[in-house]
Amino acid sequence: MATRLQRIVPLTASVMLALTISACDTPSPAPPIKSSKNSADAQSPDASASSSAAASATIVGPAPSDLHDVDWPRTPAPGAFCGVPKLVRFDAQGQATATSTVWGTVHLMRGRTVLYGDTDGDHRDEAAEYLGCVDGVTQNGQIAAAYAVYAHAGKNLGVIGTITPRKKSAAYTTALVGLDFSPGRIVAHEKWYRSNDPQCCASGDATTVWYRHGDRLTAGTTHITS
Repeated sequence: MATRLQRIVPLTASVMLALTISACDTPSPAPPIKSSKNSADAQSPDASASSSAAASATIVGPAPSDLHDVDWPRTPAPGAFCGVPKLVRFDAQGQATATSTVWGTVHLMRGRTVLYGDTDGDHRDEAAEYLGCVDGVTQNGQIAAAYAVYAHAGKNLGVIGTITPRKKSAAYTTALVGLDFSPGRIVAHEKWYRSNDPQCCASGDATTVWYRHGDRLTAGTTHITS
């Protein structure tokens, strides 16, 4: 995995779970406003879009020669993982409020650590930023999670795909707890809920390989590892 450990702090499962799931005694999030969607669809509203992403990157602004130098707090992120059909800009605390076509008013947040790795062999790292979404009513229940993957698009910074959980849980939202980069692919590590798991503690583990073809990410097979 190509990364610059001296410049970033690796995300641990405990940190990511703290961002992606709430305490055991918190209320459940508001239901989707579109009752025709089933629970699997509601967990990741852009799942089909993620697996067949657009062939070209979505440009979000100019890019420095090294993506480690991007001013991430000022960089917009895609909101489609939570049903927000536009780029989202965050405040200084990494928070934003938006309107989801699935859940209505939602509250989004970005992670504090950006992951880096080279997937196209040009010896320049791509970047992945964690994104979370809770309903705007209770703001207690996680309803969606994703990694937005950024890359150079000429002299610009572009989003080449959004990695979302692929293993559906029996309840709650499957968490993303890390990524591994390698040439042509990114492996996403997921924590999923079995039927008897409390909201605090997902017991299942899974991995999904996301393949890069040009400026597109496509999800491969999900493997349950525990």
